[in-house]
Amino acid sequence: MRFARQATIFRGPLEPGPVVGVLFLLVIFLLLGSLVYTPGVLVKFDGSSTVSTNIITISRDGDIIFAGKTNKASDLPQLRAEDFKNAPGSNPFCIQAAPGADPKLVEQVRGLFQIQLPDGEKLAGTDNPTVVVAVNFRGQCFFENKAVQESELKAELRRRLLEAGHNSKELTLVLWADKAVQNDVVMHLYRLAREAGIKEFLLAERPSVFAAPAARSPP
Repeated sequence: MRFARQATIFRGPLEPGPVVGVLFLLVIFLLLGSLVYTPGVLVKFDGSSTVSTNIITISRDGDIIFAGKTNKASDLPQLRAEDFKNAPGSNPFCIQAAPGADPKLVEQVRGLFQIQLPDGEKLAGTDNPTVVVAVNFRGQCFFENKAVQESELKAELRRRLLEAGHNSKELTLVLWADKAVQNDVVMHLYRLAREAGIKEFLLAERPSVFAAPAARSPP
């Protein structure tokens, strides 16, 4: 038994409506992708036009040279906690990798400048609109992917608070503070946010992958 076929080979022009819709979606994705900010310490590689006095040189022999001192990969924690943290000025760091330098070592040095959140177990959340402020291990504040001074940050927080108030919502400050940041820096930011009118705060933490085992009672 044969059934009548209704399907035919498409030979006409494409419908303009779906094509235009897909193009608009691509444009929206590109615009949204450009608004994703990553807080941290600005690190530039060799060849950048930005003048910097904080130059980190990585040789092909595995040496990490900074401020006239030669270090090895095993010294990376000390470099982050002391040399990089106490480097004078607020200029961006510049990584100069010599030809033949180990790319894994270069990535390890770059990783030192990422914000390392403290571990947490009982994590909270909020359904309010949020504003994110990041503080790196040097105590520098970042808002929308750029370093800001205290007066600029307070003005931006007030502006965001007014925008949230127009929608009859409270604003929550989410603080991405590196675990090496001292408590007085965090408390100072809390006071600054309160002066701007923000009443709710969240200190970002990294969830623990493995919870601590429960203590067993003796038999």
